[in-house]
Amino acid sequence: MDNKAYSIAIDGPVAAGKGTIAPKLARRLKGLYLYTGAMYRCVALFCFKKGVDLNNEGSVESILSKINIEFKEEKILLNNEDVTEQIKKEIVAMGSSKVALYKGVRQKLVFYQKEIAQKALSEGMSVVAEGRDTATKVLPNASLKIFLTAKPETRAKRRLAQIKKRGEKEDFKKVLDDVVKRDQQDSKRKIDPLVQNPENYGYFVLDNSDLSEKETIDAIVAKIKND
Repeated sequence: MDNKAYSIAIDGPVAAGKGTIAPKLARRLKGLYLYTGAMYRCVALFCFKKGVDLNNEGSVESILSKINIEFKEEKILLNNEDVTEQIKKEIVAMGSSKVALYKGVRQKLVFYQKEIAQKALSEGMSVVAEGRDTATKVLPNASLKIFLTAKPETRAKRRLAQIKKRGEKEDFKKVLDDVVKRDQQDSKRKIDPLVQNPENYGYFVLDNSDLSEKETIDAIVAKIKND
């Protein structure tokens, strides 16, 4: 790879591999991995810790001023506490999908995300941002917009493997049902829904159902070089 600073925005359905591919791609580009979804998970986690009702939009938005989120050496800090592993829990993932529906939450976090990305780019560092509105709000002029996807069954198997790796138990059918539920929830929400027909919006659509992590990253790097 050359020394050019690239801005890469990765979107796609749940468990398509975005969270696995994005940090490895960032390392390959010697750039910053901006995990936007982690911010929403941090909000949900903070609400759980403080007993804030995730279904109450006003209550969730009122605690935003008490939250500080930082990305340091691939770790996610919530008010100086390393919550990298805590935010991977399924209950936090589902909670983040709820708080992400709130306009005030999205506006606040997108503002922070844009600040982080622009600072890195201004310093000559590539940025790989992964999340729902990275290509439309955070990096609207991204060098490359990627829609990473895979079959629901493939995504459910990947999610189940992640759950088992954490020492938790879950049933495949339950995980598959959750994946389908998240797809429906993310596609139908009013604010920043999951993009339908992404190729019509300038995305490089990559179905990695039958690709390894390395093959997926190689395909993205090849696309960057050819554009």
